[in-house]
Amino acid sequence: MSDTKWIDEFFGSGFYADVYQLLPRIKQAEEEVEAVLSLLKPQPHAQILDWCGGWGRHAIPLAKRGFRVTLLDYTPLHVEMAGKLAVAAGVSLELIQADFRYTPPTIQADLALNLFTSGIGFMQPEDDEAALRSLYAALKPGAKILVDTMSVYWIAREYRANSWQELEGERRLLEERHFDYLTGRNYNRMVFLEPGLSERERSFDVKVYTPHELATTVARAGFVNPRVFGDLKGGEFDFESRRLVLVAEKP
Repeated sequence: MSDTKWIDEFFGSGFYADVYQLLPRIKQAEEEVEAVLSLLKPQPHAQILDWCGGWGRHAIPLAKRGFRVTLLDYTPLHVEMAGKLAVAAGVSLELIQADFRYTPPTIQADLALNLFTSGIGFMQPEDDEAALRSLYAALKPGAKILVDTMSVYWIAREYRANSWQELEGERRLLEERHFDYLTGRNYNRMVFLEPGLSERERSFDVKVYTPHELATTVARAGFVNPRVFGDLKGGEFDFESRRLVLVAEKP
């Protein structure tokens, strides 16, 4: 099993929350929740697991819609943030701080969501399979899972070794990337610049799955009937899709 050192440094330090809350897609949580609900059509008041759910940007909108929501995340800072944001929003979440490879089997959710390349791919394929096996045990028979991650085909078509983003408040984000063709991992160094403050730097790497690889990993964990889409709205997956969205079921 892989260690979690870079995960602790990238997420636990607050770097991820500080930077990613400024990115455009982070602010589209309400739209993404509506898309997922339209695609999967869970029953009213269903038990939903936001698996690697961060600070609750999807869990809270789900709870507002009357679903019973459990949020699991590895990073204590994110779980603490989710609790405070849920209170401010007037909703209740079940919060679990845990490694997703050891998802508690007592959850027994009707639906599990893994959104925005969260957890899957952070370590090694055997870790992802172990995590999915633990997720399988934490779901009711007939439950569905949705995994939303990057499309390797879009990365290949649009790959940039270096990029700048201008963010709110005159902040800037520099990213330097390297793709390992033998392992399918994308290595990323991020430098965050804020006016009047010292620059902050963190690095991470993610295994970018092909549809076949992800479907095979999910099947090894016991899930059946995999389907792939190009977005959360259920659009057709093709070589131009930015995202790989996989839906499968627990028999």
